Amino acid sequence: MWERALKMLAPYETVLFDLDGTLVVLEVDWPRVRQEMEDFAAGSLGRDFRGMTVWQMLRATEGEERRGLEEILERREVEGALKARKQPLADLLPFLSSFKVGVVSLNSRVSCLTALERAGLTPYVAAIVGREDTEKPKPDPEPLLLCLRALGSTPGGSVFIGDRERDRLTARHAGTAFIGSTEFCG
Repeated sequence: MWERALKMLAPYETVLFDLDGTLVVLEVDWPRVRQEMEDFAAGSLGRDFRGMTVWQMLRATEGEERRGLEEILERREVEGALKARKQPLADLLPFLSSFKVGVVSLNSRVSCLTALERAGLTPYVAAIVGREDTEKPKPDPEPLLLCLRALGSTPGGSVFIGDRERDRLTARHAGTAFIGSTEFCG
């Protein structure tokens, strides 16, 4: 079943995956998360974040303010990771033993680990870079480059697989190849 995918990956030594939407789907109630973060900002920080996305709220804060928002987000992500649904592409991972494999995600490291464990994928992943591991999130290249360093790999010999335009841009900025996740399962 995965012969075509393995041929597509043959030129690379390292395969990096986005997590949510690519390997699994985290069952996160994003409107609820946003509302909780808005309420926390209004009540505890005296800040009005109405109409902002979760990511905009995080970018608008730092230090203790940001930590409070991060705690809300991480708690909800872990809850969603405990109910994560495995995507079809996840079944490719057992066939990638000749590759270095990593995960690069906007989600927290603990939610990544939780989702990977729930899906039975942790034995196949050698490195994970979560949101808190870098200063700059995707589409900045920093998360991909950090994962590549952890794996002892270079951008030229690597491919990033993801489900969003942000993932394609991240790969381009990092100098890796990119393959959309739907290209494997289509």
